[in-house]
Amino acid sequence: MPADAIENNDLPSSLEEFGLSKYEGRAYLTMLGRGSLAASDLAYYANLPRTKVYQTVKKLEKKRLAVVSKQKPLICSAIPPEEAFGEIVSLHERRVKNMQKIVERLQKLSDEGQRPRGSEERRYFILDADSALSKVASLIAGARSSITGTIDAWGLRLLSQCRGQLVKAATNGARIRLIAGTQCVGSEGLFSLPDGIELRMGDVHSNVMMIDSAHTVSIDSSNGKAALFASLDAYAGLQSKGFEEAWGKATEVRHVLEAEPAVAAKALELARAVDNGLASHMLEYAVNSEDPSTGLLEVMEKKYGIKLAGLGAPEMLELVDSALKISCAGGLKHDRSNNILSLHSKAEGKHVLPWAVVLASYFRKAGNDARIMQGKSSPQLVHLRLSGPIA
Repeated sequence: MPADAIENNDLPSSLEEFGLSKYEGRAYLTMLGRGSLAASDLAYYANLPRTKVYQTVKKLEKKRLAVVSKQKPLICSAIPPEEAFGEIVSLHERRVKNMQKIVERLQKLSDEGQRPRGSEERRYFILDADSALSKVASLIAGARSSITGTIDAWGLRLLSQCRGQLVKAATNGARIRLIAGTQCVGSEGLFSLPDGIELRMGDVHSNVMMIDSAHTVSIDSSNGKAALFASLDAYAGLQSKGFEEAWGKATEVRHVLEAEPAVAAKALELARAVDNGLASHMLEYAVNSEDPSTGLLEVMEKKYGIKLAGLGAPEMLELVDSALKISCAGGLKHDRSNNILSLHSKAEGKHVLPWAVVLASYFRKAGNDARIMQGKSSPQLVHLRLSGPIA
């Protein structure tokens, strides 16, 4: 049996979807295939009982699927399918659309029911690298009150391309504060930033900038793409709080810029190690009057990755001097005539005794005995008397 014949055999049952009975479906299909027919011919070709044919065509006429002549013999003609069923199809399409809308509303209710109470959905935009640069430049140029940000080497390169916009923001009265990662030490980008920017160094692993507390931009260093958030939400509050905490712990950048990049990087590393627990080891040696020359240097190398044994004395003094400037705005002075090293701090609560222990450990290991003396005039001043001159 041909495929079209099989499909046609399915049509009578398919017409039941439109509300036609078995006899009505046969009659309608016969009239479509053979054209206008007398009632007796329709009964013959559609295989309808003669007692049912008049009742069937009247029902088709009532359903606006057929036209029946008024004179005898009755001639029956099918109305074209698109005209006959078009209104029914449109009605069902409208019903389906309405049902879809109802399902969407129900799904929305379901989603809201599963969402934690008190929560609010917010949207953000993903920008490609070119769009990120353009958007950041635009936001900076329009800043009126504040710009804060943590930047790594990628972020520094991006901001160095926004120099004009940074100048405009500063001219408009915006306070600009940036924390650059230690990986930026020695980068020309630091020197290309315009005057008027408050810049500090810290432990930075991401690029996040907030402009006027209205927009937050997070930039991916691996590909330059950025996420743009409206800042009037909890996320922005957390970012702002995190920045203020990082700002308080960050180092004044002018002390870093004054030193050679290699020395500054190592001084930053040493200063962070002291702040992150190394000081407690140093004070333990000092309080117990133990010789730290071997144990402390070993702890510094194994736990913190800081190697001092290979440094010459002038390099060591320069390193500690830079570290004191970075950590507590202090410094180191060398009285050559009396073989005395003086360490001082200008920051409240930042003691220099741990640094004196570092130097004592270094020189004792080098065979130059060192004795720590607390300054009488200030607790922020410590002297280190060496047994011999520094070679």
